[in-house]
Amino acid sequence: MRPPSFDAVNYSLRPSKSIQRQIVFDGVRRLHAHLDLERQAYIGFGSIWFTDFVMAHKILGIDEMVSIESHPIGFKRAEFNVPYSMVRVFHGISTNVLPSLYKDEKIKKRPWLVWFDYDYEFNASVKADVLSLVERAPEDSIILVTVNGNEKKYGTLKERADTLRDLFGAIVPDDLPKRAYEDGNLQETLADFMLAYMNSVAADERRVGGFEPAFRVIYKDTTPMITVGGVLPAKGSLAGVAAALGREDWPCRPTKPIVAPHLTMREAAVLQALLPRAKSITRTMLQELGFDLDEDQIEAFQTYYKQYPAFAQIVS
Repeated sequence: MRPPSFDAVNYSLRPSKSIQRQIVFDGVRRLHAHLDLERQAYIGFGSIWFTDFVMAHKILGIDEMVSIESHPIGFKRAEFNVPYSMVRVFHGISTNVLPSLYKDEKIKKRPWLVWFDYDYEFNASVKADVLSLVERAPEDSIILVTVNGNEKKYGTLKERADTLRDLFGAIVPDDLPKRAYEDGNLQETLADFMLAYMNSVAADERRVGGFEPAFRVIYKDTTPMITVGGVLPAKGSLAGVAAALGREDWPCRPTKPIVAPHLTMREAAVLQALLPRAKSITRTMLQELGFDLDEDQIEAFQTYYKQYPAFAQIVS
């Protein structure tokens, strides 16, 4: 059994992760106008923190939730820490729990918002979950998957092309260029292959509304993580969903990885006071104010300052 990630990381305190989460929920909220989401159910890995569950209830109004927890101690802690009465915690691995959810009377006739946020790489078990969800999730469901994109998880540089072919089969072209899986590029390649796999499964299953790719977010706090996903629209929802995803202001496909700087409360407050502004904040401006960041950190904060989390430690 993998060591529980909740013993290593408080998922609510990572700035890039927090920004990614807000971007995703903003996208889902925009899709509400085009999908039958009034009775949506949320399914995910709440761990012991349930950060995404709280957001799903407060932002989207979801009132039926399922969390899956495989670790025995984590399961008991999750049951203790559930934030709302309607959250049910299932003990087991997702691949084994999913079949029971397709028959669950409380959610089987509802559209689902599924966010399986794995702390490990895309592997055979993740692929099995994706296959199951795209095949069997109810119409108008939204499927999201987050995986670890650390290059070392996918073998040495010489091994990666074979690893990708083992995972994605014919989706990987025979002439896949080496640069596609080199360090720094592998995350983009994985994101594209994961979305292509979801689309191919929906096509094979002849889902009436197909699969509409909607989410492609790469972020990094300590290790690069990849979030992809899309919509399984009912036939009547397809046109509205496609229109929403085709808008220039669709927020869920940022062109660069999100790498948010770790800032003190004072630094964040000083930067925030400069925004919004038409021109970019410069290092010279910050140096004149008494501190410094590199250009990438400044750009990341200026892009995502509205989503940047505010944390405080209270000492009594």
